[in-house]
Amino acid sequence: MSISLPEMVLAFDFSLDRLDVALRGPAPEWIWGHRAYANNWAGYQQLKQDLLEELQRASPVHLTAVGESTGPYWWHAFYQLSHDAELEPFEPQLALLNPAHVKGYRKALSEQDKTDPDDARLIDHYYRAVGVKQPYQFADRYLRLRTFSRAYARVIHTLAAEKAYFLSVLYLWGSEYQRREVQPFSNLFGATSQFVLDEYADVQTLSDIPLEELTALLAQRSRNTLSEPQDNARKLHQVAQDSYPLPDALREALYQVLQLSLTHIRLLTDNQQTYRRLLGAELATLPEAQRALTFKGLGPVLVAGCLAEIQDTTRFTTGTKFDRRTQRDRPRTYRDGQAAVAKLAGLWWPKQDSGRVQGLQPHLARERNPYLRFWLVQSAYILPRYQPEYQRFYQKKFREAHDHPHRRALMLTARKATRLIFALLHKGRLACLEEGLLT
Repeated sequence: MSISLPEMVLAFDFSLDRLDVALRGPAPEWIWGHRAYANNWAGYQQLKQDLLEELQRASPVHLTAVGESTGPYWWHAFYQLSHDAELEPFEPQLALLNPAHVKGYRKALSEQDKTDPDDARLIDHYYRAVGVKQPYQFADRYLRLRTFSRAYARVIHTLAAEKAYFLSVLYLWGSEYQRREVQPFSNLFGATSQFVLDEYADVQTLSDIPLEELTALLAQRSRNTLSEPQDNARKLHQVAQDSYPLPDALREALYQVLQLSLTHIRLLTDNQQTYRRLLGAELATLPEAQRALTFKGLGPVLVAGCLAEIQDTTRFTTGTKFDRRTQRDRPRTYRDGQAAVAKLAGLWWPKQDSGRVQGLQPHLARERNPYLRFWLVQSAYILPRYQPEYQRFYQKKFREAHDHPHRRALMLTARKATRLIFALLHKGRLACLEEGLLT
């Protein structure tokens, strides 16, 4: 983009039904103090035609669209603006704002009306006063991968919550079923355990089944995968005998809830496996991911999640950065790139200094890409199992911590893993560029 071109700013206030916009010219003066369009395809077409008239009248200018990331309501309008062939001569740029920042900016101003027309102009004022460090870009190459990886993350969070709820109901149904000393199955959600929970509405009835008969039944249902089915049967008897008795009405209700919860868990588990296959198939089309996939401990799901959020690694290593030591801007380096990814994930600790007072225990940053942080923290869980270096690092940080040792060690391990993952993805991309697999 030529920096000499004057800027025309189109500010959006997004909602489900409407696009409330304000258009400011290069002067700056308001060309549109407020206009409202339907937030659909027809509304966008009308907005584009009106906008083209103003752009052609003011040409030469370049267009900047500004709006808050309000749920999913911003996505279609911004995507169409950035990909519209008729707007391409005006080199549209996108400035996607954090709604919390705009809200804080509003609080810093004197009290005023809060309406949709006012919101669009406030967003323009925020952009003029604060701006954005980097324009938002749609990486079409990674849209499918990001869609699948975020849906997968949603499924596994829902699955974890459903399993936690199931275990709470299971305690009421059979209070001893999940006690470690007498737990009949190592995996409470395994096929044999699910058979028992499906087949018997009352845990007390298990004690009425002869030990030999119950042993044979468990061996059959487990397809002889239980090493000592008689021990499992004995523990089931003990669970039935030691669990609290239940009133008849509650027993039936709890059994029905367990069945519905198990059905939900099976559905979510099937969805999880389906998403795994989709992620694997999508990764196969992205050669820049192959180097990371060869590293022991980083499976396809982790690589897919990190790549979907980091995307093109070169965007973190290009441009300039203010150097505090020299007090000047300088070109970004590789080290700046991995630090920027960590900051995007919220894996950094902002300093809290004022005058002679220095904060001794800085808190982890609150602002982050929650999906990227989730995948990096998952890597901190997994890498110590496969890589001795990461295991030693985690144990060292665990011993050094005064408060919350596991959480501190985990976050520091995730920060260390950020450097590894960024390096693998960046080198993979550079190799693909050299081989002509990417442009």
